[in-house]
Amino acid sequence: MKPQILFYIGKGGVGKSTTSAITAVHLARNSRDILLVSMDPAHNQRDIFQRDFSEKVRQVTYYLSVKEVDVDYWIEKYLKDTEKTIKRTYSYESAFNLQNYFNVLQFSPGLEEYALLLAFENIIHTFEDKEVIIFDMAPTALTLRFFSLPFITLIWLEELLKLREKIYAKKEIISEIKIGRKTVEQDKVKAKLAILIQEYGHLGDHFKSGAARINLVMNNDKLSFSEAFRIKKKLLDIGIDIESILINKSESKAVPAEVRDEFNHQKIALFPFSSKNILGYQAINEYLDENSEIFAELK
Repeated sequence: MKPQILFYIGKGGVGKSTTSAITAVHLARNSRDILLVSMDPAHNQRDIFQRDFSEKVRQVTYYLSVKEVDVDYWIEKYLKDTEKTIKRTYSYESAFNLQNYFNVLQFSPGLEEYALLLAFENIIHTFEDKEVIIFDMAPTALTLRFFSLPFITLIWLEELLKLREKIYAKKEIISEIKIGRKTVEQDKVKAKLAILIQEYGHLGDHFKSGAARINLVMNNDKLSFSEAFRIKKKLLDIGIDIESILINKSESKAVPAEVRDEFNHQKIALFPFSSKNILGYQAINEYLDENSEIFAELK
């Protein structure tokens, strides 16, 4: 059975890291095997747990472990893999000064999202034994680009494939040969595009599948509401639904009417305001104990 995937998204400063940490500890206390992953470059989980985390998974308790995604590491990996692919595909690459192109490519827009996507793919395949994987996401802009990337890339790749097929048709070149019952694609570029289309289609399915749950975190204020409403619309534009709304630092037991009206198909949970700083594993447990009735429903 594949792990359940939980994303914690929202405006910067609303408490994505805190609510995801509280959820992770709560589920681990119920003997569920949890991996908490910090995808936010700010990496607030180390401040919340008051421990050092890194790309290497660190065990917090028997059932809870934490990992930080090193974006620079994944950017470097992406560039190196791309360079190897080009060199394999084009045997005449010595005619080009590839290194100069890669020196420029490392500063290209969109690399951060690609790096996060590579890290995400690696995590869900490496930790298939986990029961739940919780992703503490970056602030809104980067997170929305992250979710959009597989779908945008898929459109781009499909158009490139059409263009490649037109080029071959114009040149009257046959790219496929038949060996017995098997059809073999001779054009390396077309073959690679077909593989990439399959990979990005599969990645996009992770965001839409029943295994993934999007939890949108907000505070009880107008600015937070406005941003949450925009996030909902942008995710719907790419076909992604929000599972739950988490109102953090709530001083009321009532859900604000405008939130209830806008998110009438989502579950809404209140994370009560705490007068104490929720810093350290012990403080998180104390917060859960103080609000045990509320979190008893959090599965």
